[in-house]
Amino acid sequence: MKRPSSIALGTALLAGLGAAVFSAVSHQPTARSAELENFHLVGPTGRSYSIESFPSGSVLAIYFGYTTCQRSCPTALNDIAEAIDRMGKLGASVQPVFIDMDPNRAAPIGLPVYMEAFGQSFLGLTGSSDDIEQAAKSFEVRVGRTQLSADPSDYVMKHTSPIFVMRPGDPHPKRLPASSSPATIEAALRSAL
Repeated sequence: MKRPSSIALGTALLAGLGAAVFSAVSHQPTARSAELENFHLVGPTGRSYSIESFPSGSVLAIYFGYTTCQRSCPTALNDIAEAIDRMGKLGASVQPVFIDMDPNRAAPIGLPVYMEAFGQSFLGLTGSSDDIEQAAKSFEVRVGRTQLSADPSDYVMKHTSPIFVMRPGDPHPKRLPASSSPATIEAALRSAL
């Protein structure tokens, strides 16, 4: 009589353990492939870039925005520049990347000039509307265009973009609010290194 009750108890325990494991696994975030975090864009010289273009030992600080933005983009880029400066020699391992999501206004000549305002290491990327939309979608960045009049050139771009800190091979970039202080950005960059 003890044996059947032991078997029943063992079966119940195994079933409970199996349910617990299934429950724990089903509530974990699904791993995203590196391709979902990738982009295929071009630099000011026409060179193509993807995440794999950067050295594996580097850390990327990626920010999506617009060269025509007058508030959040220059503030976030300046904070990234200050964070890199605070790192001293370690800052050389950080590649700041700005992805301009308005290809109609991101002239190849204007983008490098805009980047120089934040530092010589800053890389400005853009591309076709489809390529930029895919990059934004991969990083879950929302973008919108508001037409102000019938004139096709009379519009403003709106977006929400965190600062992404990641190594090129990392499929899970760390998201920092765009309003993060240079100290917070520096800490994330150091941690990624």
